[in-house]
Amino acid sequence: MRGRRGDTHRFPAATYLCLSVAREERAIAQESLAAVDRSASRRVGGLGGVVALLFAAALVVLATGRAETRSGVLTLTVLGALTVVTIVALVGVLRSHEREHDALAERVRMYDARLLELRPRR
Repeated sequence: MRGRRGDTHRFPAATYLCLSVAREERAIAQESLAAVDRSASRRVGGLGGVVALLFAAALVVLATGRAETRSGVLTLTVLGALTVVTIVALVGVLRSHEREHDALAERVRMYDARLLELRPRR
């Protein structure tokens, strides 16, 4: 089975794994979860920074009094449109991350449950 980005899908059904394989696959799933979280954090931070810069630029235009000129109004309109586009992209990144995170977190929970089933009884 192929993953979304062309990599081989690593996660077999947790119910069929022996203890050592379940541990290994759980570790891989946790690493994948951490990588997805780091990647999303960088993207969200970058987009948040862009929104902050666009907002600061709009404040500069307003503070300098250029908003009363035709070019100032045009500049504010462009900055507003760019801010809206950036916020829509931010929402898209957050939703995408939520789906990926939930899928990987569920996979980790499945391996945890399997490891509990396989734990030696005393």
